Amino acid sequence: MANLVEAPAGSPLTAEQLAAAEALIAAHLGVTTLERREGVSESGTVGSSGLIALVGPAVSVQAVTLSGAPAAGVLRNPWTLDVSGLIRPGYGGMWGSTALPVPYTVTYTAGWTAEDLPPGLRQAILLAAQYGAAVPVGLKAESMGPVSKTYTEPGTISADVLALLRPWLPLRV
Repeated sequence: MANLVEAPAGSPLTAEQLAAAEALIAAHLGVTTLERREGVSESGTVGSSGLIALVGPAVSVQAVTLSGAPAAGVLRNPWTLDVSGLIRPGYGGMWGSTALPVPYTVTYTAGWTAEDLPPGLRQAILLAAQYGAAVPVGLKAESMGPVSKTYTEPGTISADVLALLRPWLPLRV
């Protein structure tokens, strides 16, 4: 498995540190890998909201079916497909009322290649690798005179990396 991000010229980061950072970012996003996966398919039922919460972050949608018929949807963010324009209210009700659950199947592409990895994710991986490389093994904090530094535990994400990941985080817990 090749890294999606390479260390900038002159950087002391190793391929192993970058791979560990990619794995940490993927785990934080709730996926096993950030690498491109074609033909990811999932199915379920969509309710009155008309929103389908995807299992992984999608970069494009290849096919959508509702009740077995081809349909179209709008990818609102990497985790949400909107088919609300195709969901009708149930039991002759008013718009906005409860709709009958509609079975769906979605096939999409998840993940990225090294060439199309979004800049925010690329930067998050580089920062996570740098923070991980900067933590001395077994050291939690150090101080010298008035200056002190507290290190985060290995496997945690710093606030600046988390801010870069915000657009790709799932909407659900």
